[in-house]
Amino acid sequence: MKLKTLAIIILATPLCLSTPLRAETLVKFPLPVLLTQETSWNEFSSKQGGFAVSMPGTPKQETGTNQDGSTEHSFSLTSNNSAFLIHYSDIPKIEKLTKEEITKLLDNAPNDFAKGANATLVTAKNVSLDGYPGKEFEFILGEGINGKGRVYLVNNRLYIVVGMTTQPGNVQKFLDSFRLL
Repeated sequence: MKLKTLAIIILATPLCLSTPLRAETLVKFPLPVLLTQETSWNEFSSKQGGFAVSMPGTPKQETGTNQDGSTEHSFSLTSNNSAFLIHYSDIPKIEKLTKEEITKLLDNAPNDFAKGANATLVTAKNVSLDGYPGKEFEFILGEGINGKGRVYLVNNRLYIVVGMTTQPGNVQKFLDSFRLL
């Protein structure tokens, strides 16, 4: 049996804030099975992406271009009991957005993610990373699988960091390890 899809959200149209995020790429992995051994975690970094994070393996990198010409970058790692994702995109002309529009972008991100992933949003709260604004959110997929994510806006770059696993401590470890370079 397959787990319902976990959506990787990306910025659709920077100036269309009523629908700022869309589900674009889907990551599927089998229904979780607990591993008998602890997988070793290593730091993964992207100089171009300007981030580093600890993960239980090396993620697969994908890059795509939107209709507006902006480039999306995704790093995903899936196994038989977990999925971890880092996604970023640069928002063109962000300096033209008002503070209210930027707040709306961040406020809508958890709901847009849950909708795109066909999940139920459980909580959302304000967070920050090195003084940059963000949102942390928790969600549940149809099979009762829990996940947690964070969205950060760093200058003109939008980061989405999501973890989903049967071992909640690993999701927290992953999210807490995300840092800017």
